[in-house]
Amino acid sequence: MAYDYHIILGAIAALLGLLGYGLYFRSIFRGETRPHLFTWLIYFLIDIIVFAAQIMKGAGPGAWTTLTGVIGSLCVSFIALRLGEKHITKTDWISFIAALCAIVLWQTTNNPLIAIVIAATINFLAIFPTLRKSYSNPYQESISIWVVDIMRFGLGITALVSLNWTTALFPSAVITANVLLVGMILIRRHILTRDKAFQG
Repeated sequence: MAYDYHIILGAIAALLGLLGYGLYFRSIFRGETRPHLFTWLIYFLIDIIVFAAQIMKGAGPGAWTTLTGVIGSLCVSFIALRLGEKHITKTDWISFIAALCAIVLWQTTNNPLIAIVIAATINFLAIFPTLRKSYSNPYQESISIWVVDIMRFGLGITALVSLNWTTALFPSAVITANVLLVGMILIRRHILTRDKAFQG
């Protein structure tokens, strides 16, 4: 019975992931969102390794949400080559290179928990270019996928058959980063709208 419970939650989390990416793709093709290649490329790389680590540690259906991230982030990376953010700053390059170096370090450890701690750190480095872009242009980033990700990773944690630091830390870090990004975008939109109203 408990196993069926995990399967249902894992399936819902995976479906939410597909929904989130579907909404994000629609926003990109409408010209409303300009994804940052660096963020999504790093997401793709870390999702592959996290998915493998979760499977090895018995995550079960709780890992399905990470698998949707592997597929979705790969697709967004390809799209970002043509329709993504073109303004790449020095800080974007620094965070990107730091994330790549952390991935190399990640692969040198045989301890799954240390690997996940590094992965959580990489996640924050990966989201920085999108944070920087969204601070300057909050209307060029759709919040739908980030909100859906908060829900799906929350469900993914609940769906974990084996709940431990190795299986739960990374999705918890993703939730935290996404909450920060969504909050910043909403605050910046409010400030810009208020300033525009004052100027008008």
